[in-house]
Amino acid sequence: MRVSVERNGQPVSGATVNFTPTTGSGNVQFTAAMTGADGIASSGTWTLGLRVGTHTLTATSLGATAPLSISATATPNAPIRTSAAAGASQSAPVNTTVAIAPAMRITDRHDNPVAGLSVTFLVLEGNGSITGSATAVTDAMGVATVSGWRLGATPGLNRLRAEYPGIPPVEFAATGTAVGMDAMTIHEGNLQTANVSSPLSVRPAVRIVDGQSMPIAGRSVTFSVVAGGGTVTMATVNTDAQGIARVGEWRLGPTAGMNRLRATSGTLPAVEFTATALATGAPTLLRTVLHQNLARPWDLAFTPDGAMIFTLRGGDIRVVPPGQTTHQLLHRPADVIAQDQSGMLGIAIDPDWANERFIYVFMASRPQGTTTTDNRVVRFRVNATWNGVTDRQDLLTGIAYTGGAHSGGRLRFGPDGHLWITTGDNRLPRVPQDRNSLGSKVLRITKTGQIPTGNMPSPARPSIYAFGFRNPQGLAFRANGDAYTCEHGPNADDEVTRLVAGGNAGWDPVDPNGSQTYWGYNGTVMTDLTKFPTAMRPTWALADSMGMSGCTFLSGTQWRDWDGALAVGILGGERIYILRLNQAGDMLTHTPVNLPQNARIRSLVQGPDGFLYAATDSDSGQIWRLTPQ
Repeated sequence: MRVSVERNGQPVSGATVNFTPTTGSGNVQFTAAMTGADGIASSGTWTLGLRVGTHTLTATSLGATAPLSISATATPNAPIRTSAAAGASQSAPVNTTVAIAPAMRITDRHDNPVAGLSVTFLVLEGNGSITGSATAVTDAMGVATVSGWRLGATPGLNRLRAEYPGIPPVEFAATGTAVGMDAMTIHEGNLQTANVSSPLSVRPAVRIVDGQSMPIAGRSVTFSVVAGGGTVTMATVNTDAQGIARVGEWRLGPTAGMNRLRATSGTLPAVEFTATALATGAPTLLRTVLHQNLARPWDLAFTPDGAMIFTLRGGDIRVVPPGQTTHQLLHRPADVIAQDQSGMLGIAIDPDWANERFIYVFMASRPQGTTTTDNRVVRFRVNATWNGVTDRQDLLTGIAYTGGAHSGGRLRFGPDGHLWITTGDNRLPRVPQDRNSLGSKVLRITKTGQIPTGNMPSPARPSIYAFGFRNPQGLAFRANGDAYTCEHGPNADDEVTRLVAGGNAGWDPVDPNGSQTYWGYNGTVMTDLTKFPTAMRPTWALADSMGMSGCTFLSGTQWRDWDGALAVGILGGERIYILRLNQAGDMLTHTPVNLPQNARIRSLVQGPDGFLYAATDSDSGQIWRLTPQ
């Protein structure tokens, strides 16, 4: 965040500006900064807190008439958690609608609500029915509420499920009662979660009442596991003075998924509890080949309405429209140049897709009538029939290009809503440390091509966020907002690096003997801490470069021990690595994945269904869906 200090309309240099997060519990890179000759001081990176909503940063300077308040809006991460928001355990007379309409809540990993998701409700047991629509959309609190649930005609257990693709479903139980008869209902302990083979924190309990709703003491109740393979202790107990009977312990089974516990008492209708067992350990990956015989697929992205759009390095932008399984040509720009490692590379989807329908690509371009080629970021608007584009705008041009080597080329929208871009060194020795070149950098622009606050100050080019890279082809954002590059190195190493604003990645392939030769294959390490002692330290260095490429953070309980980990694609080594990080962002473990089939992994993206999608790099490349098992 950058602010300007002026006196009588003129910039004030040497003034100290203090930056303080006042709403949202975020933090800034620099709590105090001094203005330069232009009167501008920067807080560096402003990391928002973990809660959705407005965050405020206050800037103060001695002698200023009033503090300056700066606001930003934090949006939720991908949906990964579910719970029952209302109507979890009820009873109602048969053939009537339950008093509390069941509601499912969906949140991200920080418990922020996720709005706008279409949840489906399905009757599982009891022959009841849904009154009105069987789907509901999550509101601003992340809650989707069924229109109504009418119980079946027979006294006893009724079950209803709420589900959204890729995340755990939620089940609701209700007891249908006959008028004037004794009834057993769930008292507490329904709809819990715990790790596999672990006990639940709340012991399930039932309550038995007579026809006038008075508690019945001394009634024998038996609890038995009916699904999931778990165990119980004190399986048969008597109701107490309040009519409540509680199982000793319900320990879930050894397999992830739904567990069910049934309570019975004489001739009364049974009731059931459900619980979800969460898997632990590393998953295995089931591979499904979605598309094949593709000429060098490079990157892929998903639109909120269900389309997959992917690039081929040779120049195509292709699309699998919503609800379809085959791909078709969306667009091939006339000026695209495919040479060596360059061509049509990264792709990103506009965060406001529903209103804009914009896509962004990183491509090598030689405009008609010119002999000069550069790398550039271009925006297109996709038409409604998925067979063409309009409104081309070249947002950022003049990115270094030399024969197609080392172009970088990954595009991703960050949690700040801005477009982040990785670029390579083109095998030119002086580009990485040259802050006037757009090569060997991480760039950051708005989605209209403007310069956001927080990039490097002058004399660096204004779109530069960090510099000194070799060939970063991976870019990913952790749930806390931290940005990481995954960088294809020389024969010495590959690196994963956590970025800081203005940071130097430490790559300098200049010949120490003074020639103009590119010194990038002579044992030069990517982060030269001897030359640049303040350079960004790599989070992980993979010795003896295997060709690091695309990467993405995994999110969701379906990934078990990999939830929150960084998946890194490897080209030459034909594998994926899983990096688990601690809260500070330092690496805990790095593990190679046993892939169903080895291949050069060019791109990794987690899809809206929570599964991992990979593009493999070859003349007969493929796009895979990798499902955790």
